[in-house]
Amino acid sequence: MSNGNLDEHLFPSSVNQIQKQLLSWPQRKNIILDVAKGLAYLHYGIKPGIYHRDIKGTNILLDADMRAKVADFGLAKQSREGQSHLTTRVAGTQRKALDLSSSGTPRALLITDWAWSLVKAGKVDQAVDASLLRGSDSSNSNPKGIMERFVLVGILCAHIMVALRPNILDALKMLEGDIEVPQIPDRPVPLGHPSFHVDGNNFSISPVLSGPRTLSKH
Repeated sequence: MSNGNLDEHLFPSSVNQIQKQLLSWPQRKNIILDVAKGLAYLHYGIKPGIYHRDIKGTNILLDADMRAKVADFGLAKQSREGQSHLTTRVAGTQRKALDLSSSGTPRALLITDWAWSLVKAGKVDQAVDASLLRGSDSSNSNPKGIMERFVLVGILCAHIMVALRPNILDALKMLEGDIEVPQIPDRPVPLGHPSFHVDGNNFSISPVLSGPRTLSKH
């Protein structure tokens, strides 16, 4: 694709990638919606449905208009027919949930924990990059509100409890503002799992088995 993949734009690792176009908020919004619509089609628009199982930045390609295409179906799996209703429902939920969350990578785990702490502290606005507002569509009356809604949907889709994640159709409706984003459910913290605590301009990482370490966000 003419504009490479999403990972190259978000996390440039070479001079050539750094020179790529910085993604504006309208472009980011379109990319998120394009991916959600693509997954909705794969899950529900064809029979049997297809679960990608490897959604990540390198598998999201960008065309000349910076619109996203879901690619690389190396791990894709068709839904199986002929199972009992219960078995199909449970297995399908697990596989569809994998497409909703990329939280298996260390980078995503850190970002999700950081944003989760802000959301639970009632500071979702601090999870939004204010610099993106400068490139927002002037015809949009509330770009910050939309950004915050996207953050909430992302947190919900990456919830550690798979059963609490929405299906992709509901997630898409939330992103588009057709239905409200529900209150984010609490999640269990297993022994030894590091948690983030936000306090003013600082946040602390507090593993259960050791004391907290406070770090500055600056």
